[in-house]
Amino acid sequence: MNHKHNNKPEKHQQIVETATDLFMRFGVKRVTVEEICRTAQISKMTFYKYFNNKIELAEYIIFSILDNAQHEFDSIWKQISTFQEKIDQFINLKMAYAKKFSKEFFIDFMNLSPTIHDKIMDYSKKNQILFIKMIEQAQKNGNVRKDISINFITFMLNHLLELSENKDLFTLYNHMDELTLDMVNFYFYGIMGRK
Repeated sequence: MNHKHNNKPEKHQQIVETATDLFMRFGVKRVTVEEICRTAQISKMTFYKYFNNKIELAEYIIFSILDNAQHEFDSIWKQISTFQEKIDQFINLKMAYAKKFSKEFFIDFMNLSPTIHDKIMDYSKKNQILFIKMIEQAQKNGNVRKDISINFITFMLNHLLELSENKDLFTLYNHMDELTLDMVNFYFYGIMGRK
């Protein structure tokens, strides 16, 4: 994932890259500023030159990830022509991100701050609108089953988004990519059918 911090000072990048690695592996809550500084081989004074605290750093990282994912998501819709190819690329994108996140990181960033939660929900709603438009068109073209209404597809998509925040569901899985694969298979093969 290419975060948009390439024009930032080297120490800033060092903090962000180190924290990203630690957060993705262990979650945000378990990682301390001291651990970030020790791993990045920088002083706490340098850390506080760029970030007021760990939550501000986590927000910066999460917003960078979301912005990057949004850019990739938009590229899929604009550059790929067929519905099946779009779905395949979308699934590949979802799986690539899911493999990078630990379960702890995902739980933490969904519950870290209202600002982060709202940004995630805004991102999801924007993509949902685009996705539903694409499904409507694909249904007209015969790529999506016509015996399931768009209203039902939208309703189920909303509930999948809600489920993605459910801690009880997380306990059933060791890794985020396993959960993501089940959700993707359940949703997409439910509307497209296996060929």
